[in-house]
Parts: sequence; C-alpha cells; structure tokens
Amino acid sequence: MSRISIWLDILTPKQALLLGTLSIRLNKHGFNIVVTTRSYDYTEAVLKNLGISFISVGGYGEDRYEKLVKEIERMYELLNIVNNRFDLAISYPNPLAARIAFGLGKPYIVLTDSPHSEIPSRLSLPLADYVIFSSCIPREAIEVYVYKNKSKLIQYNGVDEVEWLKDFTPDIHYVKLLELEPYNYAVVRPPEIKASYYRYSDAVELFRNIVKKLLENNLTIVYLPRYREDSILKSIGHDKRIFIPKLEKGVVGHKLIYYASIVVTGGASLAREAALLGTPGLSLFPEDLYVDKCLQEKMLPLSRCKNIEECLAIITSYLKEPERYKGYALSLLKEFEKPSDYVLKIINEVA
Repeated sequence: MSRISIWLDILTPKQALLLGTLSIRLNKHGFNIVVTTRSYDYTEAVLKNLGISFISVGGYGEDRYEKLVKEIERMYELLNIVNNRFDLAISYPNPLAARIAFGLGKPYIVLTDSPHSEIPSRLSLPLADYVIFSSCIPREAIEVYVYKNKSKLIQYNGVDEVEWLKDFTPDIHYVKLLELEPYNYAVVRPPEIKASYYRYSDAVELFRNIVKKLLENNLTIVYLPRYREDSILKSIGHDKRIFIPKLEKGVVGHKLIYYASIVVTGGASLAREAALLGTPGLSLFPEDLYVDKCLQEKMLPLSRCKNIEECLAIITSYLKEPERYKGYALSLLKEFEKPSDYVLKIINEVA
C-alpha cells in the first residue's frame, strides 16, 4: 500500500510555524509531505529554520488588482505542481488551496483562529471537509462560513501557537549568538497594514512612539519588518540599538521571545506566543479576538491597546518585572492540546 501524500500550502510566517511543525509530525507518522509557499515576509526563512523542504510559488500583491492577478497566476502554477501529487490538502483559510483541492476531488482540512479574517474565510471554508479551531472560538463564528452537513467542525482545548510551543526548551545560547542580553531587549513587529482586514489609520505614528519609548528604557529593539519598505523604520531613522534580522535568515521566534522583556506587535499571534511563554505580549491588533480574550481570562500576560497613552502605561507596568509570569505560563502551556492531535485523527478516518 502506497503512502498517503499530504499537501500543505503556507502563506505567512505564522502559518509556516503552525503548518511547518505539523508537517514534521505528519512526516514522522509516515505520510509523504508536499509543502508549497510564496515569497512573502519571513515565511521562507521560517521553513528553512525548521529544516523543511518546500517549493516557493508566487509572491504578494500590493493592491486589490495586483493581489488578484498574483493569486490567479499562483493557482495555475500550484495546480501544475501538485496535480496527482496529493491525496489530502491542509491549510489555513486559503482560497487557492481550497479551489484546487475541491476541483481535484481531494479532502480539504482547514485550521483557523481567524473568523475575523472574512475574505479568505468566505472563499475557502465553504469548501472545507473539516475545520479545526480553538474551543476559545464560538462554533457560530465558524458556522456562518460553512455549509451545514458538508463541513465537520472540530474544536480543541488550546490555541494555534501551542503546536510549536508545547515542547519548547529555553535556549539562552541562541540569544547570546545574536549578541543580545536576556531581559534587556524588546521584540517589535509592525502591523500588517497591507492586509485586507487591517483598518488602523494611525498605526505608523503609534508604533513610532512605542519604539521611542522602548529605546528610552535602554532596551535593544529586535525589529521584525513585514515589508521591504517599512514606513515606521523610515520615520525613526538609523539607530544602532535597532537590530533587523535579514529576511532570508529570519529568527527562531520562540527562542528569541522567551528572554525578551516585552513583545509588541501590530498583529496578534506573536503576542499570544509571548504570553504562552510568560513574556509580556502587547498587541495593537484593531479588533477583539476570541483567542486573545481566552488567554487573558487565564491570567496570561497578554494586553491590547488602542492609543499611545494606553500603550505606554501597559509597557511601563510590564517592564517593572518582566520575568514574573514564567513559571505559571509554562505550566499552563503543558495543559493545552495541539491541533495536530486532531489532524492525525481525521487523516486516519479518511485514509
């Protein structure tokens, strides 16, 4: 009997961590794995750091028209690459993977924590055979996107980030190799201002002020840009205390985050990742998220702010004792489930 082949299409650095870690586990269980991605942000670097072989197809569009053109081109290229090479597809909400899997009559599994991301959800979840999501998210938030009796909804006790963090071991040598001092640096990730869901008009000015505040506290900044042209960095100007990892190399995020004094991000996943490791995480994401609220209710160091006064007050509070959450967070992390536990169950059902 031939091995089952599974195709995973990966679009972002967060998906690279989640689906890349999942692919390693699936490979250990004897499945044949095909990974595709695109040239965007640190996505390829994350996969390289995980030691995963992948095929990179296409890039990222700047405006709506360019996004659509690039997606059409990418879908055609992907179809030629993966046709007859997979038995089952897995992705985050991904219109191209959904359409290809559906068109070829292959089962399609979606992992998601993003019902707020309406466009990719509307264009992919209706075609999913299985949708796996956190028990922090109400079922009705996902049900609005799927056809009744067509998609099976499966929840687990945890969040996406548990997949790659649960077996984490701190590595102070990694931080030293980057010439950073433990608890003497901040990790900063700007907002995804080109994303279809992002609606924060003053994000650049807000982030510029936050970076200045962190520098005033004598912290080194590890700055993780999303785009090659970064308007926030441009407005700050050159400062030798700001370290920017090369796009082609990236960083091993959780090893870096664990010894940071604070993590500040315009997104949400990096702040959750930090909180689960006991590092204060501050998110400037423009919407309330179910998974964030869930972790906050468990008293993890995860906060959200909307204006400079609120942001600076939270930063000042966290910096007084950045290590105080470590023991509690790591013990809680061990109690959570990985989404891959349920992916394996599904594959065994459909195989």
